[in-house]
Amino acid sequence: MKRVLLILAVALLFPGVVAAEGTVGVFFDGPGVMHHSPATGEWFYAYLYLHNAEYYVTAIEYQLLTPMDPTHALIMMGAVVYPDNSLLQIGDPFSGHAITYWPPLNGYMPGYNLLDTIPFYAVAGCEGLDDFPLVMGPHPETGFLRATYYPNNYYFYPVGLTSILCPVETATEEESWGAIKSLYR
Repeated sequence: MKRVLLILAVALLFPGVVAAEGTVGVFFDGPGVMHHSPATGEWFYAYLYLHNAEYYVTAIEYQLLTPMDPTHALIMMGAVVYPDNSLLQIGDPFSGHAITYWPPLNGYMPGYNLLDTIPFYAVAGCEGLDDFPLVMGPHPETGFLRATYYPNNYYFYPVGLTSILCPVETATEEESWGAIKSLYR
């Protein structure tokens, strides 16, 4: 019985610990939209946001991974745009990127912090391309997706999210609750 309670306590505590570190991901058209369907030859913007970090963030290091297109032949990146408080940028999102900020980003309020904006050009649109993932991964030199916070620049480790270009749309059909319940009789 003690083992079951211990496992239950760890299972309930672990998501809270992970959530306390925050998340970092690529969003389209602002926070909350993690999918986009570009047309061939379209320029579109990807916004890298840190969400609910609960720290005053001074730096971050990451790599943007495209597992379906490691040579980046389907999407090309333009010049990355940084917020005004970005002091130093090393590398680029595809090969490993580190960015510092001063004054620090406020991870408490408003909850979403813009780290950078990446313009992309869709060489090939969504014709014949389904569920193209953009994965926030660890920096290749350190092996970590991590950030630092004010005042002592200690590390914290946000969770990397996956965004999708050209999501497959699933056809749905509306049905009444009575018809759904009848499936289980």
